[in-house]
Amino acid sequence: MSWKTLVKILLSVVIVWLVLRNIDEQLLLATLRQVHPGWLLWTAAWFVFSKIVSAVRFNALLATEGIQLSQARNLRLYWLGMYYNLLLPGGISGDGYKIKLLMDAFGAPFKRLFAVTLLDRVGGVLALGQLCLLLTFGSVVLQPYWWIGLLGLAASVPFSLFVYKKLGGALSSVWGRTSLLSLLVQAAQLVATLGLVWALGESALWLEYSILFLVSSVVAMLPLTIGGTGARELTFLWGAAFLNIDAEKAVAIAFLFYLISTAIAFVGVVFSFNAKA
Repeated sequence: MSWKTLVKILLSVVIVWLVLRNIDEQLLLATLRQVHPGWLLWTAAWFVFSKIVSAVRFNALLATEGIQLSQARNLRLYWLGMYYNLLLPGGISGDGYKIKLLMDAFGAPFKRLFAVTLLDRVGGVLALGQLCLLLTFGSVVLQPYWWIGLLGLAASVPFSLFVYKKLGGALSSVWGRTSLLSLLVQAAQLVATLGLVWALGESALWLEYSILFLVSSVVAMLPLTIGGTGARELTFLWGAAFLNIDAEKAVAIAFLFYLISTAIAFVGVVFSFNAKA
């Protein structure tokens, strides 16, 4: 085990400890028990839809490099990457595995596949930021900073196009399409999370929970812990105090989303027995 992996494991443990230390565990369990299974199915369905759209975006980016995959084959590869993100240390290990499989199958250069994979990630982060900035205009707590949100939104579009052009190749030819797909991916995951917000009787605070979810999604993508363990929950915990919402319910929503997304990603184990692009 490398020292980096050990640090990530220790950091995951510390984050989980911090979350548990700052909430009432009994109240958290009671909160989790009040969620109707129907809302869990709602969240799972919208999350699966978001991943299908995400796979379509990735395939559009691959096509600019002359790599032609059927949507079914591409979806299989994408789910395999999701599975390895859980299995391997860090939140981007599955991406590295996808690159290896594509190099073996198509002989594509690492540099170009890395550019495509990086853009797939960057596009998701930019969409998260754009949605988050849009929602902040409706938050009473964040309204004093409306001008930051406006500047951020105005800058995000040309910055996004700049990144596409900077990474070269024919990537900029699919900028508009993949940017819209990125927004659809994040919007679908937001709808998935709102099901849990409604399930816990927090519909009046849907805006605050939505902002927290989008911020936590960025944090969970950072390769700081094993599979993002605890990162989303800690973000919800600290954000709950800032936005004046129930800490136990905030952590419950983050925890349920983590469990559902992990279970869906684990389906990729089926493809791992015959891993090929």
